[in-house]
Amino acid sequence: MNEVGWNYFNKFDKVNEKYLPAYGEGETLAEQIVTAVNKLIYKWFNDGDVYDNVNSCMDGWCNDLSSYANWLHEYADGCDEILDEIFEIYTDRDYEFILAELADLTLNENYLSSYIEEKIGTIYECYGPYEFNEYSDEDEYE
Repeated sequence: MNEVGWNYFNKFDKVNEKYLPAYGEGETLAEQIVTAVNKLIYKWFNDGDVYDNVNSCMDGWCNDLSSYANWLHEYADGCDEILDEIFEIYTDRDYEFILAELADLTLNENYLSSYIEEKIGTIYECYGPYEFNEYSDEDEYE
């Protein structure tokens, strides 16, 4: 994989059509996984947000995405190892590779078919190893 851009994620359209709820996080674990992963991807390419701007060298600044990543870390097999890569990266390109690796793992029928049970917790309020610190213009002047 040489380049990861927004178009890379088009290959997941069929899975998203099936599992991405029209609103909210869905009613099954599979829907929660697809929602959380898509939130991370969309917020990066749309706003430049990352799921941990405290313990990593990444500067995501606008939206707190840590809950999505913490939920995936807790409830979706294999995501913890991929998401933990944020602690060892330094560039936007590296972060995009994390998102691609995460999507490749989770956004497919084989993976999601083992998560058909009812949802667990909420992707909107989950605590774990990833943290967010709200960026403020005042921070530049302190």
